[in-house]
Amino acid sequence: MNMIEKLLSTNLTSNTITYYRLKKLASLAQTSEDHVSRLGMAISLAEGSIPSDWMPKALSHENGDEIGTSTKQIRGRTLFKEELHIWMALTLRYQTPSDYEDWRRVLRAHWERGVEHISLRSFEEGDWIRTLNSIISE
Repeated sequence: MNMIEKLLSTNLTSNTITYYRLKKLASLAQTSEDHVSRLGMAISLAEGSIPSDWMPKALSHENGDEIGTSTKQIRGRTLFKEELHIWMALTLRYQTPSDYEDWRRVLRAHWERGVEHISLRSFEEGDWIRTLNSIISE
């Protein structure tokens, strides 16, 4: 199986805090967690390279008691749709994953970093439209 097929067939598993954020953001935006996930990926990729040890961290406004223990699993086909080549090209602008596991790690980190960024902005803005506008205005 080639790299593209392997990545489309994979499942990415989020950290518990990312799943908590996805649920909150999807509710705020009145859309699916998958849509928020794709937006998060795009935002993180636009920020550039991501450190190999990057992990989501709790933000000051988040209540640790609400986070829970569940994770989000998302299939590659759901996250990347028919655009995996584009996601990979955007990744390659800033870093060069070495193998399948490295690609999975980098793409998962971008997904979670982007969701963290949206979560912080949504707290600052308090409204989905203002949140998107502030991200676009950067």
